[in-house]
Amino acid sequence: MVAEESLSPAEKAGVRAVVFNHLAGLLVAPTVSALWERGALEVFAARPGPVEFDEILALTHANRGYLRVALRLLASCGWLRLVQTGESTAYALTREGRVAVTLAPPLYSEVSSYFLPKALFLEDYLFRQSDEPLVPVLRELVQRSKDRWRIGAHEDPVVADVRERVRRHLDGLLVGPVMVALARSEIAADLDRGPIDLAALSAQRPSLGCVFDLLAAQGWVRLGKESVELTPCGRYAAQIASAYGVTVSYLPLCMVLNTLLFGNPRIPRVDENGFETLVNRAMNVWGSGGAHATYFKKVDEIIVEIFNRPLALQPRGICDMGCGDGTLLAHLYSVVKTRTARGRDLDRHPLIVVGADYNKVARRASKQTLRRNGIPVFHVIHGDINRPAQLAGDLEELGHDVHDLLHIRSFLDHNRAYVALANYVRGTRAARSSGAFANLGEEIPAEEVEENLVRHLRRWAPYISRFGLIVLELHTLPPDLTAANLDRTPAVAYDGTHGYSDQYLVELPVFLDCAREAGLTADPRFDCRFPSSELATVSLNFFAAAPFERPA
Repeated sequence: MVAEESLSPAEKAGVRAVVFNHLAGLLVAPTVSALWERGALEVFAARPGPVEFDEILALTHANRGYLRVALRLLASCGWLRLVQTGESTAYALTREGRVAVTLAPPLYSEVSSYFLPKALFLEDYLFRQSDEPLVPVLRELVQRSKDRWRIGAHEDPVVADVRERVRRHLDGLLVGPVMVALARSEIAADLDRGPIDLAALSAQRPSLGCVFDLLAAQGWVRLGKESVELTPCGRYAAQIASAYGVTVSYLPLCMVLNTLLFGNPRIPRVDENGFETLVNRAMNVWGSGGAHATYFKKVDEIIVEIFNRPLALQPRGICDMGCGDGTLLAHLYSVVKTRTARGRDLDRHPLIVVGADYNKVARRASKQTLRRNGIPVFHVIHGDINRPAQLAGDLEELGHDVHDLLHIRSFLDHNRAYVALANYVRGTRAARSSGAFANLGEEIPAEEVEENLVRHLRRWAPYISRFGLIVLELHTLPPDLTAANLDRTPAVAYDGTHGYSDQYLVELPVFLDCAREAGLTADPRFDCRFPSSELATVSLNFFAAAPFERPA
């Protein structure tokens, strides 16, 4: 890498603000388009006050759960305000929202319909096949981006702020897929090392030229006659490009958003070959890997502490529920081997490595990863996070006691399949989460999601009582907090991707309260949140099913 021209903290924060708004645009644009085309936004614009949720539902014939997700998304943008009156809810446009709905919907609709179907195959167009179908559309949209989408300036600061946010949302529809394509093809890494000759790139020159024009308009590259190089801001953007990966991986979901909102919400989530239909899982894993490196460093600290204990106080091995491609397990084995006392004695006391995953493709990839990393004792088995008793039984058949293992999982609890509550009386508990939750289009009240989370964690408590459970988890934020910090958090994008795909993000304080109610106690030495503020959307906790006692 060339010597980096240093960016100040404020300049880095500026780049992150652009990225966060780009990510938001990937979900906000198709959501607003769908609501606009269905006539929902006209009702808000025509009404000076709140509109009842049930009135919007009746007008649009929407699927209740996904409509709730959509409206909460706009509340997180600061464009809608939730009004609670007794047992009913209503939504009203804010001043920012009135500006947005008079400006954004036709632009969002046009760009989404023109570009997103091609963005699904952007890497193919750029690197593998003819880019002839892509170039006219991309060239026009890049020019419009360079023209700031022909959205004029405004003296009123509120109007000016909304207009700039809409511009960034529209840019995000283009820049997000482009940054992922460049990063996954290693072009971003090549650029990070210094200027590159355009003629040396094995890509389609017309479309690649459009791509670099787009990034030049962002101020992220400098173009010469036959070369391109990153600016300091572009170098920082390239280094965090994987942040785009997770959101862009949900483009298949964006393409069927109208159906989820207003059609058949039970469209297949998996095709006949076992591949997910709402998310590009390979891209998702790639994006997650880059984004998760910081979190895994904190997990390492827990692993080092545990496997430096006296042998009698150590687990026999590690079990990763939702192991994916096995990368985390391979990494943790390396940490134990190279950084702990146990690692110096693996010949006499081998470390058992267990990967469990619901997905057959993931299990196959995990086996390959563990073999490739030379891990001598491992098992990769079917696993369902909702069925810890089944895990215990399967381990017993392999000759292992589930209690003898340290358990870990990363970003999985919110993605559990929803299990309907038995013997639960609605209204029994007061909901704390502001989240909007759905299962195949049906709305799930927040109180039931919280009760479900408590019961889920309580099912695990007996099985992790000896050596504990390490949990990395993703969280939502209250919409008003998100709306006040749109340049400082990716929460808008998370709420869209996860809300529409039946995942259950709750706020960090709610998650911790549910864990305590389930009988889990967190070791305060390893309590981490990212960022370390009220805007935390990721947490790391090391739970035990009893109060932690530090080894002597």
